[in-house]
Amino acid sequence: MKLELSIKDKYYQLCYTYRIHEYSKIDVYSNLKPGEAKLKYNSIDEFYMEELSISNEELIKVKSHFKEFNRLYAKYFNKSRGELFSNSEEFMKWYKEQGEKCKYCEVSQKDLLRIVDKRNGNLTLNQKTKRSKGTLEIEKLDPSKGYTYENSVLACPFCNNAKSNLISETDWKEFFVPAMKLYFKKILN
Repeated sequence: MKLELSIKDKYYQLCYTYRIHEYSKIDVYSNLKPGEAKLKYNSIDEFYMEELSISNEELIKVKSHFKEFNRLYAKYFNKSRGELFSNSEEFMKWYKEQGEKCKYCEVSQKDLLRIVDKRNGNLTLNQKTKRSKGTLEIEKLDPSKGYTYENSVLACPFCNNAKSNLISETDWKEFFVPAMKLYFKKILN
C-alpha cells in the first residue's frame, strides 16, 4: 500500500529536500531540457501549484505554515546540518527549546543585537563580517559527533568561538561563563 504525502509534506520535500528555488532545479526534477521550465512556468510558484495540485491561495497558506522554519533554514542550513533540518516540526521544537539564548552564558539573541548596535553595526571589533550580524550559532556539544538534536545547541559567537573544541562544556561554564556575563553587563550598560 502506497502512503500519500500530505501537501505540506510534499511542499517540504520539494522546497527543502530537493531545494527547488530556481528554474534549473525544476528542469532536473521534471526531467526537462535545460531552460524548458522557464518557458513552461511564469514563476516558481506556478510550478509548486501544478506539482501540488493546489491554488495560489492554498500555496500561500502552505508557505505561511513554513514561514518561521524558512527564516531559520535560510539562516542556519548547510549540508553538515542536514539532519537537523530533515523534519521541520522537530527542528522548530528543538529551536524553541533553546529559548533564543546561548546554552553556555545565556546571553539572548536580543542582547547580541544590542551589542551589534553599540559596535556600530558589527559584532566583531575588527569589522570582519563572519560574525558581524550577532546571530546565535548552532554549536556541536561533542565536536567529534554530527549535528543531531541531542548534540546541538545554540551558542553565542563569543562562547562558540572562544570555547571551540578546546574546553569542555563543564569547564567553560565553571571558569569562563562568569567572566562572559560580566563582560556582557559592561558592554550593555
